[in-house]
Amino acid sequence: MNYSQCYAGPSKVARAASFFVVLALLFPAAAMGQNVVRVEEDWELEIGEPDVNSVGPQVLTTMSPNADLTGTYFTMEINHRSAPSWTPGGISIHRWTGEGRNASFDRADRTIMQTGSETVTWTQALYHDNGRLHFKVFNGISSTWGLFGYSSLLKLDTSWGTDHINNYTPAVSVAQSGAAYAGNRIHILKIKCIRVTLSDGSVLTDNTERIVQQLID
Repeated sequence: MNYSQCYAGPSKVARAASFFVVLALLFPAAAMGQNVVRVEEDWELEIGEPDVNSVGPQVLTTMSPNADLTGTYFTMEINHRSAPSWTPGGISIHRWTGEGRNASFDRADRTIMQTGSETVTWTQALYHDNGRLHFKVFNGISSTWGLFGYSSLLKLDTSWGTDHINNYTPAVSVAQSGAAYAGNRIHILKIKCIRVTLSDGSVLTDNTERIVQQLID
């Protein structure tokens, strides 16, 4: 099953619609009666001129199995780590319950961004498997850290009491992501494409480009 393909160009479906409304409009037959067991978001970050001395920009992305952040959710931190103590550079991921941090994983390479006009791309996935909820970052490409997420180590998981993640919505990912610091150094941060795997194994693609943050000249 190929999870890497998305089609160019924005979807005509209104971005304000709930994700399940989008699914029903785009894939009515496939979506009917099926549970969502996996969601993948393809991300792209374009920066302008980074500042090594102030460690800017610092970027945060969020992904939740729920329509809010009151329960379990996950974050990815780029060019910094916020917890348990602040550290410059690198890539880190965290699992949270509300405001409490439960687990983290830090890549060993803590290089600080210093390449102008750098573009970073990656995929982050949320999925249910054998009673556990997993968050994984993979297919990452950058000038600063090279390839990342190819060793299958950049992931976290927790027990999960349901056999689906039907309450996922990209609205949370968009609203709860962005610059943690020096947002003026970010040209654009966006979700380029979303793929949803249903319990029957079918994969649905939403090509709506969702802008999280954009610098307006």
